[in-house]
Amino acid sequence: MLEGFKIYDADAHVLMTPEMWETLPKQYWLRRPRPVKFGDGHELGNWGTGWLVDGRIEPHPFGPGTHAANTPGMVLEEYGANRARAGDFTAFSLPVGCVTMGDVADRLTAMDKLGIDVQVLFPSTIYATIAADATLEGELFRAYNRYIGTRCRDAAKRLRWVGLLPMRDAEQARLAMKEMVAMGAAAAVVFGTVGDRMLSHPSFEPIWNEFSRTGLPLCVHMAMSFPPLAQLCESIQDANMIGKAMPAQLAFMAMAGHGMLDKYPSLKVAFLEFGGEWIFYSVGRMKQYAEVNKGRMADPSMLPKSEVDDLVKSGRIYLGPESSDAMLAHELKLLGDGQLLYSSDFPHGEGRDNAAMEIIERQDLTKDQKRKFLYDNAAAFYGEP
Repeated sequence: MLEGFKIYDADAHVLMTPEMWETLPKQYWLRRPRPVKFGDGHELGNWGTGWLVDGRIEPHPFGPGTHAANTPGMVLEEYGANRARAGDFTAFSLPVGCVTMGDVADRLTAMDKLGIDVQVLFPSTIYATIAADATLEGELFRAYNRYIGTRCRDAAKRLRWVGLLPMRDAEQARLAMKEMVAMGAAAAVVFGTVGDRMLSHPSFEPIWNEFSRTGLPLCVHMAMSFPPLAQLCESIQDANMIGKAMPAQLAFMAMAGHGMLDKYPSLKVAFLEFGGEWIFYSVGRMKQYAEVNKGRMADPSMLPKSEVDDLVKSGRIYLGPESSDAMLAHELKLLGDGQLLYSSDFPHGEGRDNAAMEIIERQDLTKDQKRKFLYDNAAAFYGEP
């Protein structure tokens, strides 16, 4: 609790660690992500280590596909000196077990210090492109789910988790959904696209049909998921503005513009770590052209059945805006008081450390709106722990 407000953190993270793949089937063990330390990487600062992932180094600080993500230097004991030096990453000043969930007590202690009552744990965004091989990707996703599900089990009243949903292999998706439900996942997570395919691609229909029967909410999380956009990113700034940001609009088009919310009327979707401002462009653009294109499309049946205004007012679309968002009052007007989710992004060092207090101190929100933003809306989306 913080200043009298209960806090339900809708989007926090677990940093990647080799322990996540301990249950990987034997035939895939040699292909697991491996920590790499560059022999001459001293001038690279925080980026002197990386994960060897399916033949690539992730994250990397130069060239196409550049983006920020956790490196092995943040979590492995042998890189403890780097942890002590790098003050710009919150994770570096915390016990390793806290950021990897290797020590649940350490995580709960950190939450107590931050005033967080409940926290929902997400994986690293590296998982968005973790393997070219769809079956290997599915096995890595499921190994992560087993790891995090097991570690949250004994603190289920305070630690919730979302399971990675492998979309490129239908059998892996089926198994992942079964395991998620059995282990008590609060939601499933996908990224803005599945590689170069929209979330609404016809090939995914059997997966979505089965997912709708689980009753789990769906989280679309920021990540460098769409390869053509990734190729434009030559810096971390590019990644934040292009490669990791624009997939929100692609996912929104899949959900609202391609009829997924029409087809699955019980589906609830949260868009997390994209900010909130993008939704005004998407809603306005969709509304304008849905009307214009009724008379000029060869097949008007391809247009969404529901009006976009009705969808955003349906109580099924949630956003995780920044606490300093100047458009927050307008987002509340567009979506309603019950659709905004507070997130700390803990333990990432992206300036959200004090987000809950920033919300509490805002003068343009009522006390009731703050209470919903900080706790009630997440409880409605994920469920009470």
